[in-house]
Amino acid sequence: MNMALSSLPSSSAFLNAQNKNHDKPILKSDIVVVGGGIHSLIYSIHAIKRLTLNSSSGSPPPSITVLEKNHSPGYKIGESTLTTFGLWLKTVGIGSALLWRLFGPKDGLAFYYLNPHDPDDIGTFAANGPSGDFVPTLQIERTISELLLTLYAQRLGVTVLHGHTVDTDTTAASLLNQPLHEPSPVTVNVTTSKCGISHSISTNLLVDATGRFRRLASKSSARTRFPGFNTDAFWAYFEETVSSDSNDNPFPSYESCNTNHICLPEGWAWIIRLPSWEGSPLPNLVNMINFLLDLNAKDTHPDDYPSALELAQQFNLKFKWVVSIGYALRSDVVYPPDDILHKFGTCEAERKFQWITSRYARMKSFMSRHKLIHDLYGPKTTWFTRKTLTYDSPVVARTNWAAIGDATGFTNPLYSPGINCNMATSVYLAELTPEYLAGRTSTQRGEVMEQYAKFCQGRVENLQRMNVFNYLLMRSPKTGPIGPLWQYLCGTGNKTWQGMRTCTFEEVARTVMAWEWGSDRDEYINFAEEVIQFLRGPANLAPDELVEEVMKLSEIRLRQAIETGKYKSRWAGLLRWYDDDLARRDAKTGRDVLARRCESKGCGNWRILRDDVTRCATCGALNEQTAIVRYN
Repeated sequence: MNMALSSLPSSSAFLNAQNKNHDKPILKSDIVVVGGGIHSLIYSIHAIKRLTLNSSSGSPPPSITVLEKNHSPGYKIGESTLTTFGLWLKTVGIGSALLWRLFGPKDGLAFYYLNPHDPDDIGTFAANGPSGDFVPTLQIERTISELLLTLYAQRLGVTVLHGHTVDTDTTAASLLNQPLHEPSPVTVNVTTSKCGISHSISTNLLVDATGRFRRLASKSSARTRFPGFNTDAFWAYFEETVSSDSNDNPFPSYESCNTNHICLPEGWAWIIRLPSWEGSPLPNLVNMINFLLDLNAKDTHPDDYPSALELAQQFNLKFKWVVSIGYALRSDVVYPPDDILHKFGTCEAERKFQWITSRYARMKSFMSRHKLIHDLYGPKTTWFTRKTLTYDSPVVARTNWAAIGDATGFTNPLYSPGINCNMATSVYLAELTPEYLAGRTSTQRGEVMEQYAKFCQGRVENLQRMNVFNYLLMRSPKTGPIGPLWQYLCGTGNKTWQGMRTCTFEEVARTVMAWEWGSDRDEYINFAEEVIQFLRGPANLAPDELVEEVMKLSEIRLRQAIETGKYKSRWAGLLRWYDDDLARRDAKTGRDVLARRCESKGCGNWRILRDDVTRCATCGALNEQTAIVRYN
């Protein structure tokens, strides 16, 4: 979606016309959500489904209105999804076949740990994602994911209005002037960018889904920071000039269908290969997605869907593969003096990106296979910077409003918690919404919001501990793999995770709410705090004696955690380089085979395997190898 088009009022008018009652002005809505991003849409879709199920037979559910100031979904970072998001999509009715046409297939996570002084000193870890017969995990372009969820929400009866700006100052004042005992509507003051006309919407519940901007939450409390280092991100988009899946890749056993993490004492880099539809006309994209949603509604077999390339031709769209590459570095990294740093590029993001790359021979070799894409998402979008990523929101709810998603806090994109963990807040508030609306007094509604606030309390703190734990382990290629090993032990070996395959819409909220990558488990917390005490220090290589102590401690604590009986899995099938007892085996490179590259010579893109699916989602070619191969 080119930026010029998305900035036109005609874009919002076109999208708003997709609403079921698009010709009627909204003056009253049971629920108003401020912000039209991914958490807003997760909340709205989940809430409308829950409210519809709870409504009396024949009566319409309470109304939900989403207000987004931009004219259409726009660029955002946050491109890697995990099993929790795929499970939620499945339970609300969006199937894998549709998703594999729009987004990149993803098969798990891989980590490479580097030593700046010795290119041969490298640590490794890799884990599969879920199998294709369960749920999809994806590499997503956020403009397309939010366009898809917008259109799906509108089909379910949610009103999504683009080009509508909420005056958060006067709206916040309305929140503070509520009577103590009887529920009273909140006045939301809105300006439409199409004609500049202001009007008011009366609502019973206001939801802040404005992400890190915290437009409403900020009126109740300033964001707080955690002690110690924070993190800063610098990134850009690239084209491959040599396939990353070639045998001479500088990273061993590299597969571009993983989300690949290159980890350093200073921080880490993400490498995400994904399809981009950027530059396509908005009406054409909407027509394509509606076409796919129609196929999805008919439960069409995946082989009967057009491929991505066929869809691009059918709907006159632009389609190409790009690679998102960026660093999330500690804020205490010591950079060279400005006169030296300036030699590495034309702006801060490029200079710091190129400087840190120059310190690592393997990363330099990898980047030599890529060509920078200039202004992919419009003017001045070649290089991106985001500083001070980590924050917490002390107040996330009051009697008549609540914050969700990144408006409740954020840590670091290392394990993709922005969507995949923070969605628990969106889903839980959606589950509580019927009880909230049924409250007849402010006290009753306030008790519901206290329940929600209690759930949010401590979540960001747990994820921040996980963040610091992993960053400090990156101080050595030997200790680095301990981080993801413990994430998978506690995050995927627990009973809740192991029972996900039978999860339905009735159960998905409980499942999503219980998952924080294992960071809330006692065994994890205790070990993480021990490691933090051992390895706390600057962004450079840790002393050898500390490294050895941490490795010995991890082995002891790992065995103790396993002996509790809480954490079980087919570890040898899930993890490369580990056996079923979670012992490291460097010679064991096998694991379950859940993905293969397309057999067509002109394609070669990755396919997530399903026994009953033979066509490549990218090019449409028939493939002979379709069966999942279980590691034995």
